[in-house]
Amino acid sequence: MTDSTATKALLAGMLNKPLFVVMRTPRDLSRVPELLDAHLQWAILAERRGELFASGPFVSEQSFPGELGGMSILRAADEAQAQRIVQSDPFIAHGVYDVDVRKWLLMEGGLTVHVSFSNQRFSLL
Repeated sequence: MTDSTATKALLAGMLNKPLFVVMRTPRDLSRVPELLDAHLQWAILAERRGELFASGPFVSEQSFPGELGGMSILRAADEAQAQRIVQSDPFIAHGVYDVDVRKWLLMEGGLTVHVSFSNQRFSLL
């Protein structure tokens, strides 16, 4: 691994924000209809608490949303807290999906939000 002064300077200027990526793998999708509302309520509340940064299912033309699994990105102090957050998701607690939680450093990228007040529209790029 390169450890040059230039590399250190580039890395120091990046975000270096620790987050936790949760990869969901299907286990028992037969319970999705029964637990979907509870899962969505969990996600909305986790978002409001500031724990859920982003989340959603993997999709394809040949499958329904979630059939291929999904991914969530959590804000947590450590992996133990990230595990507690994700284990409270009804989809996980009731065995619809298995999960793999990994610490991730958000280094680079960007986010653009455009808001028009006059018509209450927005776009996220």
